[in-house]
Amino acid sequence: MKSNPVFGFVCFFALYLFFSCSPDESSDLEPIQKLEFSSFVPTVPVEDQYIVVFHEEKISGRINTTDNSSRELSMKRETINLLSKYRISEDSLKWVYSSVLNGFCAKMDKNKLEQVKNDPLVKYVEQDRTGTLGELPKNSDPKGTSDPVNTQIVPWGIKRVGGPFAYKGKNTVFVVDTGIQLDHPDLNVCIDKAFDAYHPVNKDLCFIDEHGHGTHVAGTIGALDNLFGVVGVAAGVHLVPVKIFFGPSALFTYSGMIAGIDHVGKVGIPGDVANLSFGGFDKSRAFDDAVLNASENKKIWMVIASGNSSLPATSFSPARVNGTYTITVSAIDALDKYAWFSHYGFPIKYAAPGVNVLSTTIGGRYRYFSGTSMSAPHVAGLRVLGEIGSDGYALNYPISPSDPIAFRGVGK
Repeated sequence: MKSNPVFGFVCFFALYLFFSCSPDESSDLEPIQKLEFSSFVPTVPVEDQYIVVFHEEKISGRINTTDNSSRELSMKRETINLLSKYRISEDSLKWVYSSVLNGFCAKMDKNKLEQVKNDPLVKYVEQDRTGTLGELPKNSDPKGTSDPVNTQIVPWGIKRVGGPFAYKGKNTVFVVDTGIQLDHPDLNVCIDKAFDAYHPVNKDLCFIDEHGHGTHVAGTIGALDNLFGVVGVAAGVHLVPVKIFFGPSALFTYSGMIAGIDHVGKVGIPGDVANLSFGGFDKSRAFDDAVLNASENKKIWMVIASGNSSLPATSFSPARVNGTYTITVSAIDALDKYAWFSHYGFPIKYAAPGVNVLSTTIGGRYRYFSGTSMSAPHVAGLRVLGEIGSDGYALNYPISPSDPIAFRGVGK
């Protein structure tokens, strides 16, 4: 996959902000002195590559709806039949979606595209897009946070949502992100249900976090309650990497991201949680539909970061998705104040800590980050434990009503 020149600048994840602060607890209340961020992640079209979604009601009778393997094979046959109809080579096929979408991604020229669009089985077609999140800065580590923490710290955000709690249930949390450091000593990583959209690039890096963002998210959700490092909201919960961004610059395509959600829909069970710490992408109907279908049809909770552009949450995908099992999250600081960068408004359901959040990162280390990427995993940790309550409302919120602050009291 080629990166585009538009991404030559340092572009941080749309859903977190990197900053410089001291590692002591007082830093939770300090203003961010240094802040570099991109308000959203820009993308560019992938030339001649398209995501095709079928009319479900027109093909459902020919698709096995109970067995995942049979359904996947049936969906692939349906896809190949359509490609053959218009003399499109099977080699052009990139992905087949059979769980949260009935569709596929393939290369095709403009003439073939028009024919596929007009086929009665096809509901809609969307051009695939690609982008990069950008590398984390190499020389901006807050002093002291690169070294292993010798005594365990309970980060302020974990306390604010009522934690930590020891997780003893049977559900898992899918970290749909840059991967997770598999051998981080403070994380309970499970790869039995893991997925890597780009493992053919380098099988030795399958599921592994090359960037740092996914490992940070994982720690807030479920870092172990031991004698060192940090502790997560649902301490010890199984954390499953679903790697949809690869490389130190975190490259991605929408088709690969949908493949990750499709995988969660296949292997997840009701009550599982998927943490999507990205809410600042260009609008994508296919991606939004995949997220909504995974949650509504599979009863898998989709916890979504709202984004960092100080705009309405409806401005970007997948933050704008609203369903019974979707939870979009905004950010507050340690004084319960609305974080100035956070998206706001419908369909956000909770606010959670997102400023100066200490958690795990690659290399067995710990770092502070800010952003709604950090807010979402607080709520993902609460959701895998059960029902979420609230304890106050975000202060200084830009509109009314304000977002309730996610909280789980002892004994809930």
